[in-house]
Amino acid sequence: MGVLKKRKFLKWILSSIILAFIINFTFPGLKTIVKAEESSSYKVEKMLKEIVSKYGEENIIFEDGIYLSIGETIDISKLNNYDGVSWKSENEDILKVDNNILTGFNEGTTFIVGNKESKYFIKEVFVSSQNSNVRALSSSISGLKSQYVVYIDPGHGGYDPGASGNGIIEKNIVLDLGLRVKAKLEAKGIKVIMSRTSDVFVSLEDRSKGANYVNPDIFVSIHINSAGAVSASGIETFYKKDIDKPLANKLQNKLINYTGAVNRGVKWEDFHVVRETRMPASLVECGFLSNVNEANNMKNWSYQEKLVNSIVDGSVEYLVENISLGENGTLLGSRIYGEDRYETSYEIFQRGWSNADYAILAYGSSYPDALCATPLAVKYNAPIILVDNVSLSSQPNVINLLKSKGVKNVFIVGGSGIIPTGVENELRSMGISNKRLGGLDRYETSVAIAREVGVLNGEIAVVQGLDFADGLSMASIAAKRKMPILLTEKNNLPSVVSNFMKENSISKSFVVGGNGVVSDSIYNTLPNPERLGGLDRYETNTAVFNRFKNEINLSSIYIASGLDFPDALSVSALAGKNNNFVLLTNTYAAEPVVRDLIVNNRKSIGEIFVLGSDRLIANNVLYGLGIDFVR
Repeated sequence: MGVLKKRKFLKWILSSIILAFIINFTFPGLKTIVKAEESSSYKVEKMLKEIVSKYGEENIIFEDGIYLSIGETIDISKLNNYDGVSWKSENEDILKVDNNILTGFNEGTTFIVGNKESKYFIKEVFVSSQNSNVRALSSSISGLKSQYVVYIDPGHGGYDPGASGNGIIEKNIVLDLGLRVKAKLEAKGIKVIMSRTSDVFVSLEDRSKGANYVNPDIFVSIHINSAGAVSASGIETFYKKDIDKPLANKLQNKLINYTGAVNRGVKWEDFHVVRETRMPASLVECGFLSNVNEANNMKNWSYQEKLVNSIVDGSVEYLVENISLGENGTLLGSRIYGEDRYETSYEIFQRGWSNADYAILAYGSSYPDALCATPLAVKYNAPIILVDNVSLSSQPNVINLLKSKGVKNVFIVGGSGIIPTGVENELRSMGISNKRLGGLDRYETSVAIAREVGVLNGEIAVVQGLDFADGLSMASIAAKRKMPILLTEKNNLPSVVSNFMKENSISKSFVVGGNGVVSDSIYNTLPNPERLGGLDRYETNTAVFNRFKNEINLSSIYIASGLDFPDALSVSALAGKNNNFVLLTNTYAAEPVVRDLIVNNRKSIGEIFVLGSDRLIANNVLYGLGIDFVR
């Protein structure tokens, strides 16, 4: 639980979020401000306006906001002099109040209202589901960055004025200071992201989420203090996490040395923005507006410059001492996705082919039949389009794609049980020739596709047929080397697959997956076998990459979920077409072997394309893999 500083006006320690924005680290001209959606900021401001309208602005005393976690309780009467004040929650689904005891129930933002003698005390409350955060990037990965990134957060804004006194309103002066800090940091070649660059209201939740989305090197929140005692003076800097304190020390030392103000010290506090951000973060209070002398100082341009230079120099000194810039360039991840797996496959088709004579239709809800389709797709320069188990007339986007791209021939992968025979008739009525490649089971289907691909170089890939990951790891490589992918059981090589091998001159067998996936008893029966495997799907994916690294075009790399097949399958055709590779990633944590692969090949990698939105593969997973920014 964190109590935000004591003053008459509510301190919302926040800023605007951009869950949809572009950060371009490499090219000029892209915006460096977080753009607010109709998210937490909008909703919180709306709630606040309704409360003010309900009780009357003249009757309201704005108090500092508070923060607690789900299940946490606090006694509101102990936070300030609230004797005789009766409190209630504006949203009991988020927060309950019982005899002045607050209990967090669900994540979200609400307000509590305290009543005493026709006066109403208003406090914002943010309830979080998380108790702690850690830095997403390891120091070794951070050290590979080619440019520092700083997140500057001017407090308050819009409907929330912050502190006021002696002719100064906090929200205005901290915005001016923030903009000047930004200009000076940028003049030093540092990338600066701001929570706001104008007078807008933002919420507690949006500030931390906006910063975490960007994942800067440091976060600095700028505020001005106020107190009931007009004699209160000085500058203080707050931190929460262990990684925050070195930055807080740098900033506080510079502020005191440059201004000569009273040193109130570096203090631990459970403020939202320093608790919920995942990078080193500090909140600076640059003096007291309630103190006449300090207020007059802050009206003076030269004193403001001292504050600005303190924050700039303290930030730069911290960055130089703690984060080593490399010469490996910045890795920018660009997302490719649609509303669902089907639309993602459409988007890949749109990006990768201006026109196409051939296309492959694969069932989007199950992988076995489609798993071997990538070499076929590359042979005919065809995209893989995911379809549902219904007529094409029920999938108008597929029809529109086929027509707009001039498709003349279609391969239907799988039996009529997954893609209806009526689809064949619909294609013919559109003037599109089609051929179905399927069998009684996945093994027969893999052979049917293999016959169409051919064994041009005497090589085959053998993968387990009861999972998709290893086959997808090999897909673009197999396509590039013009080898078919054949499916097998763990301990039994299906006769249809064995017969295909006997019918063709096989000189090399790449077995994808460890002994627990394709047993040694199978491996030893194959012509000239070579195993490419690891302890799990991510190690196997990495083993395939390392084996064929010298043949891979690293100008583009694709990252797809290793826990589901559709996106990796769809993009494998595009990756194979351009001799690129598809990396598989965990969706909730950065796998060390994948991270090491990216870090070790950082100099050679051009663009990274991420399949799926941040709901599928979270940004923090990508940051943990060594990607600097994701758009």
